[in-house]
This record gives sequence, structure tokens and C-alpha cells, in this order.
Amino acid sequence: MAYFSIEKDLISLSDFRSSYKKYITRLSKERNSIVLTQNGKAAAVLVSPREYDQLTGENDILNLIASRLQEIANHDFVTNEDEMWKELEE
Repeated sequence: MAYFSIEKDLISLSDFRSSYKKYITRLSKERNSIVLTQNGKAAAVLVSPREYDQLTGENDILNLIASRLQEIANHDFVTNEDEMWKELEE
């Protein structure tokens, strides 16, 4: 997991505009994010494609787990455990 560093990761929108190539290169080399600020407030977050894939993959797993927990709460138990593990592996 990438860690947030205020010194490295908070970039004003005007600084980003003037040096965007440098920041895009940094994203491709590191697994960090860049928080773009506008008028001193966070306005957007940029992440590398690799980091984005990891985040969306984790989100898919969490959604599947939440779905299974809801089925259990509704007494709609998973009858085919192998199928559940297959879904998690995908």
C-alpha cells in the first residue's frame, strides 16, 4: 500500500499545470497518489494505473464479501462453497 506524504503528494493545480509531465512520470514510477488543490482545498486525486487497478480489485472483493454477508443475514446461505471461492479468485 502506498503511503500519503503531504510534502510530496499535495500539489496546487497551477503547479501541476506548469509541470504535469514531471508529476505523471512520478506516478508511473511510484505507487503514490497526487492530491491536486485549488484555492488551498483538495480538488482532485490522481493515482497511477497500477494503483487504480489495485483499488478497484479490492473494492470488487469487498463488494462480494458484503453480498455474501447479506445472503447469510437473510438466511440465504451459500450452498456451493467452491463457487464462492472461485468468484473471489476472479
